[in-house]
Amino acid sequence: MSEDLEVTSSLVDGVRVVRVSGECDADEAGTLAQTLAAPLDGTALGVVVVLSRVTFADSSFLHTLIEAHRRHVEAGVPLVLAEPHISVRRLLDLTDTARLFTVAPTTAAAADEVRGARSDGHHVR
Repeated sequence: MSEDLEVTSSLVDGVRVVRVSGECDADEAGTLAQTLAAPLDGTALGVVVVLSRVTFADSSFLHTLIEAHRRHVEAGVPLVLAEPHISVRRLLDLTDTARLFTVAPTTAAAADEVRGARSDGHHVR
């Protein structure tokens, strides 16, 4: 039985925290893409994407993350991945795309990365 994708978003101390859980495939990637595009409107210092509950991720999920990363870099809005589930970590490692992202072990550490990048005047890669 597959787990439906669930994406929630909240603003915590100026940082947009997007929590993703379940399975993310081609049928569900659009939902995640829309949520990740929203913080580019200037309402948040940056974005933390919590991936600890993503049980399945395919190439469409990866494409969504890479595209969101590109858009955030262009806008100067940091995007940090937090707590990646082993399935996500494996996908990033196998495709050699982990190097594109800042990945933090906890949500709090990821939020600190966002705040640090903004206070330094730099955006996170």
